[in-house]
Amino acid sequence: MTRPPRGIARFDSAAAMVQALAASLRGKAFSSLSQSPWLDAAMPAINRLPRTGREWAYAIGGMSEGITARAARRLDIERIAQWITDAYPTRPYRAAFIGSSNGALVHLAAAMGVPWLPQTFLCPVRAAPSDPDDARQGFEAGRRIVDSLLEADPRIAVHQMQDPNQDRLMLRTMRYFRLKHRALPLAHREFLLRSLAPGGTLFVIECTRSWPVTRTGDRSLYQFGATGGATEDEYLRGGPRVREYLARYGCTRHRWEPPEPNDVAPEAEWGFDAALHDDIVELAQQMNWRVVEIRFRSPESMSFAAAAIYRTWYRSLGIEATRLVVDSFILMDPFTTLRLRAIPLWLLFCVEPSARALERFLSGTAPFDEIDLMLFSHGTESIGLASIARWRALLDRAARAGRFVGVDTARYPLDFATFARFARALAQARPLHDPPPLLAPADFEALMHRHGRVFGIECTELAAQSQKQFPSGGSHR
Repeated sequence: MTRPPRGIARFDSAAAMVQALAASLRGKAFSSLSQSPWLDAAMPAINRLPRTGREWAYAIGGMSEGITARAARRLDIERIAQWITDAYPTRPYRAAFIGSSNGALVHLAAAMGVPWLPQTFLCPVRAAPSDPDDARQGFEAGRRIVDSLLEADPRIAVHQMQDPNQDRLMLRTMRYFRLKHRALPLAHREFLLRSLAPGGTLFVIECTRSWPVTRTGDRSLYQFGATGGATEDEYLRGGPRVREYLARYGCTRHRWEPPEPNDVAPEAEWGFDAALHDDIVELAQQMNWRVVEIRFRSPESMSFAAAAIYRTWYRSLGIEATRLVVDSFILMDPFTTLRLRAIPLWLLFCVEPSARALERFLSGTAPFDEIDLMLFSHGTESIGLASIARWRALLDRAARAGRFVGVDTARYPLDFATFARFARALAQARPLHDPPPLLAPADFEALMHRHGRVFGIECTELAAQSQKQFPSGGSHR
């Protein structure tokens, strides 16, 4: 896969998940997050640096992904959209996913052999070294960049995002702007027109996770904090864990002081902006495609549903899965997971809420013989970070063997070589089989109805308007 154009970060959920899914659709393992052999080769040496050296290498590496503030006005949304669609093999598809980023969704799309078009992507913008804890300064410094991004394309919403808890190292040298499509880019529209078969299905992924924001315009918002280890109230009001965290990093503040929220909006990274909905439906009506909405609040709800769907699908093929592969944020390899005949469980981050999600999952199912666990290192001893001991205790629940995959436990959560190591380590697992036959879209839909409701997921076909426009039954298989 070619290197992404300027304006979309390789370390972002959307870019990484597209690359992982595209590799699977091409029958390949997801071998490199960076898509740079030079950078992958340098990672072990970076990992051997002292802590401060690793922190600055991480921050500078992130900064290299960013564009300049001056370039924000010239951001080419269509070029980025084209890079995404070019990743996928050119062939007819019976279905496609579009909407919220979600790692469990990537596994479902891989099982079906269909593409996914993300609504949201991260545009990092370089900045002079600054204090990640100064919310007011970050807000004001980002205003001009927001205006430039809004000028670049009238079809996007701009969510400035500042999370000093989980993005502390990156925020030293850049600012985060998550851009959401409110209308289909031409590249996405043309991809669907040439690839989605007549009578095919568009699955619209709508995560309803929201966040308190400071709205500065119809299409511009500032979000302080993000879904992860700390709560919304801790970001906005402080508390004991915030005081301890700031003291740990030598900050004289006792809490953060972001601008007062004046609205609630879709969460910047995971939430779905419903403005895109009408454009999708209008195109589907023109092309005689079905539209099925899949709605859920918590990103990890889809993980539980995907695991249940995989198990039922495997059993229909005569496969009894005894292995669990646990992903962490953008550390995943759907193709190798399929070849291992493993159940995938995608976790949002390496934080305590995700550890509890894994614990609930393991408590609700028969023991797995083997559990393979990846851990994304974000470089910060953040609020809510789950310790290696916590993860090891969960691995110990495997009946035969629980193991970390590509994790240097002594350097976590500053184990940056894991980004280059995880895929190779997972690919060395055995036994590997040929990929199973694809999961049919109609069978996926039936299984989502069956298993999704247990986890609060709504799966609704928008077919009531006209049965002629949206044929039902098995025609889309």
